[in-house]
Amino acid sequence: MGDFMFKLIEPKDQRFNKVLVNSFLEIVKANQVLSRSFQDHKNATLIVTNDATRGICGGALLLKQGPVALYKKIGKKMNTFAPPQGETWSCTVYLHMEKRAFAADFESFCKSFYHQLYEKLVEFGANKGTGYLCMMLEPGEYLCTEVMGLWPYVLEVRPQESLDGLFHGVLSVSMRQPNTQKSAWERLPSQGKKLAA
Repeated sequence: MGDFMFKLIEPKDQRFNKVLVNSFLEIVKANQVLSRSFQDHKNATLIVTNDATRGICGGALLLKQGPVALYKKIGKKMNTFAPPQGETWSCTVYLHMEKRAFAADFESFCKSFYHQLYEKLVEFGANKGTGYLCMMLEPGEYLCTEVMGLWPYVLEVRPQESLDGLFHGVLSVSMRQPNTQKSAWERLPSQGKKLAA
């Protein structure tokens, strides 16, 4: 499906990229839980792509937050990955496709999108000096990141186990994915891959 042109938009640059920012925020605001969790969106960094010709819009919204803002079970475990007193980066992602985008190979398209977005998150982590992101995703996005994107989650609270019906987890952005079909799950050590409800 080719490359996606992702654009990094820092908080100070949001006003120069209103169309991209607003299209992403509309999706986030559609979910009340995500909207509350990312309500300080003016301080958020976005990694977005918008290709009107192919009918694609998507990316990631990242916001630095204190431990109190994190899902309780994730917050308790974050001291394993970040200083307990420090702030961590929270992230949500989405991919929106017009019907015409489905004409091509859907699975290949999604794999390419989520792989390239993960690479951008790895770059983001390196630039911000963090190896982990606290993820909050709608169930469909979670499945796409895990099954098609093979994202290496190190902690998980799956949608059926969480109180708000969303996925909450910790994503490692300190490793690049090898070009193999081996899943991210198989590549990680067995410690703490999943949190019990």
